[in-house]
Amino acid sequence: MSLVALNPNAHKALKINPQQVPHVGANAHLIPVVVSEFQKLVVNYPIVFTKHADTGQFVCSALTGFSEGENLFWQEGRWQALYIPAQIERHPFFVGQDTDAQGNAKPVICFDDASPAIADTDGDALFNDDGTPTSLLNEKQQLLAQLLDGEQQTQQFIDALLSHSLITPIKLAVTFADGSEHTVQGLFTIDEEKLSQLSAEAITSLHAGQWLGAIYTLIASTAQIYALIDRKNQRIEHGNAWFS
Repeated sequence: MSLVALNPNAHKALKINPQQVPHVGANAHLIPVVVSEFQKLVVNYPIVFTKHADTGQFVCSALTGFSEGENLFWQEGRWQALYIPAQIERHPFFVGQDTDAQGNAKPVICFDDASPAIADTDGDALFNDDGTPTSLLNEKQQLLAQLLDGEQQTQQFIDALLSHSLITPIKLAVTFADGSEHTVQGLFTIDEEKLSQLSAEAITSLHAGQWLGAIYTLIASTAQIYALIDRKNQRIEHGNAWFS
């Protein structure tokens, strides 16, 4: 990956091929998400907690497969879901930092110039003839802003849950249609029993932080695990049909 700060003068001819963007998540079984996405994610994905490999801190993720490298929403060369997580849709753009004349750090939009979504000819323009952003670039900027703000909000959400000891491991052992068994490790969810036993004061605190909606949406999303199992079974059956 090679990040370059986006400049309307230097990159006025730059284009994006939107069909190449979802390829980023083709082999991702866990995708980081933020609280502001929960209402859209719940339509398709189980939302879980995982631990960051380096820091050990909890992060929110959409579960898209049962094994590393498996995305059951990636089929026939495209993403098949009603909603694609913002962490995927914002590609090939990232938020970087630049320093102004006074030495103050400021965020800048960067792009991965090695991304297959970058094009000089075929694709959608990022800048109008007058150098202003096109609707496509505005959408990408909004996604980056959502993620930037969302990371802080999501950490506050996790901190609120931890303060009440509401995060618990998931025991996820699945038997698929072909009889194979698989146990998924390292996933966490909200402890519904502890949630039901919280004091009125604790519930009031979570309500004041506007976390109750996110809590119940995350809990509801766990039902999507059954839909994910069905996707896996369909893939197994398709594979068996191929060799029969």
